[in-house]
Amino acid sequence: MRIAIIGAAGKLGSWFATLLHEQGHHLLLIGRRPEAVQRLANTMDRCAVAGYSDVGSVDLIIMSVPMHAVEAVIRDIGPHVTESQAVIDLSSLKVAPQRTADMFMPHARFLGVHPMFGSGAEGLAGHNVILVPGNQAAELLSEKVRRYIEPLGARVAMMDPQTHDEVMSVVLGLPALVVAMVARSVLASGQFGIAREVSGTSLEVLISLTESMLCEGSELYGTLLAALPAATAVATSLQESAAHFAHLVEERNRSDLIEEFSSLGQQLEHADHRAGDAYARMYAMLEALKRFPSKPASS
Repeated sequence: MRIAIIGAAGKLGSWFATLLHEQGHHLLLIGRRPEAVQRLANTMDRCAVAGYSDVGSVDLIIMSVPMHAVEAVIRDIGPHVTESQAVIDLSSLKVAPQRTADMFMPHARFLGVHPMFGSGAEGLAGHNVILVPGNQAAELLSEKVRRYIEPLGARVAMMDPQTHDEVMSVVLGLPALVVAMVARSVLASGQFGIAREVSGTSLEVLISLTESMLCEGSELYGTLLAALPAATAVATSLQESAAHFAHLVEERNRSDLIEEFSSLGQQLEHADHRAGDAYARMYAMLEALKRFPSKPASS
């Protein structure tokens, strides 16, 4: 299959380029940084650098560009997309790209695909991938994608664009808000340096998550929170929860705190069977983190 990857020089774009090349496909690499795209192309055979005007010659177009650029790219490639050509968008929001595709390339088979992992993944195995068809033609394409990636170990879910964006307010919006609050709180404490060096399991996992999201994904999560439809409701709920526990802590109410923690734990166990082995999973994460030891502040 001939596949064009737009945004090939980016982290996820190059990740998919490598995966698809290993699967034996012929690639056209397109990106706004020609030198970076050429460097990637030089590492592979069956690969060439191309431009938007070349996308009509391939079987599949994959867009892996920043969220703020998705709609502009759709408009730009629209005139070059042929009848019933398959176009896949990998961005984290789906309503706006689908709406733009319906306007500028209605003749294409446009499918939103959301890989729920980053470029640090070793492969698709064990990772969630959401397929987001916006019409019947896209549903047929999504079945082809499912049949392709499930044998590679991906866990596939399907939903419509509106549901996807609403769910992402919790899946992506809530963690982004939580880690921002963690960063502000731990920095304001004045004890971050020493706390980081003597941290136990819980703080180590929490800070590693916080640092990875804020240091590597500030643009991504800032853009998401400004666009997710239910982000305001999630932020309000988080604010109410913070106020609730601040009151319990201020009152030094040991029995109410224990009861609240216990009740929440029981509700999680009832709602999610994975809660039962959460402690073991947390230690597995910590063991994995030991492969990347942090440098002490004194160094």
